[in-house]
Amino acid sequence: MSTPAAPRPHRRAAAQLLLGYLPLITVSVILVAVLAVRLSAAREPLAAATATATARVVDSGQAPDGRGVSVTFEDGGGGRRAGVLVAREPVDLPPGEQVPIQYDPASPAEDTAVYVDGDAAHQAVVDVLFGIAATVLVALIASVVTGLRVVSRRRLRRAPVSEAVASRVVVRLGLVVRSWLELATSRGERWVPVHWSPELAALEPDSRIELRGDVTSRSVLPVIDGAEVWPSGRVRSRPPRGERRVAVPADAPLRPTTWGRQVRSDVVVLVASPLLGLLWSYIDGSGVAGFVFATVLAGALSFWLAQLLGSDPSPPPRRT
Repeated sequence: MSTPAAPRPHRRAAAQLLLGYLPLITVSVILVAVLAVRLSAAREPLAAATATATARVVDSGQAPDGRGVSVTFEDGGGGRRAGVLVAREPVDLPPGEQVPIQYDPASPAEDTAVYVDGDAAHQAVVDVLFGIAATVLVALIASVVTGLRVVSRRRLRRAPVSEAVASRVVVRLGLVVRSWLELATSRGERWVPVHWSPELAALEPDSRIELRGDVTSRSVLPVIDGAEVWPSGRVRSRPPRGERRVAVPADAPLRPTTWGRQVRSDVVVLVASPLLGLLWSYIDGSGVAGFVFATVLAGALSFWLAQLLGSDPSPPPRRT
């Protein structure tokens, strides 16, 4: 028995994955660099606080915003010093309460820089470290998922070959539009989300196509007119949610589908990024800096996900 000819690679799908991956990695590198500079600045005053003492609370509710606690203490040379602790949130400590502190011995005695574990200065360092860790984690996950997507699709080229009757189905769910293949197989109907390709757009409904892989598994590789079509998700035994309709070649645009159309169809997912940024800054209490950080990272992550999920750059028009 002859070996089936190798299908033409789906270069557009690989390029689409890079279209989402490279901006995310670029944004991650920039964010980590900016946060590293902020981390150095946040650690600098704490690094200078090399001396320790036990301070006595004078008054609470001081500036800034009622988070300041004025204290006095005796330094290592027996001199009297005064300073203000700045808490993350307003606190009400009774006068005379004793608290262990760290202070900068080089600062003025009447306005000594004092710190305590868990105060605003320490929390600022923790926030920046968390931002760096979160950004690195997102970049690592995106790298692993993107790499596995490419490797797994290429491995499917060597999988056993079968046939199925297929139709292209366009699914609209909110602002997201995706192409699916509806497959009639010997194991029943299956639905596979796929990356767009010219061969997919030219597919007539109920056409017989080649499949590489087992339709009862998570992934198969459709081959249409000698060209592979990468799946953008797992094989499903139930139809996808959303508004569905079978697409025919007559619905395809007369002009070639460009990357500009692809990007315009995907940037709509970025509308939620500022909302996520507001939510992050509210929960984290990180203010404008946290809002900008979360908005930029969420936008890059959303755009990567849109490419990973195979959104359709040329959906057929709605029919009234």
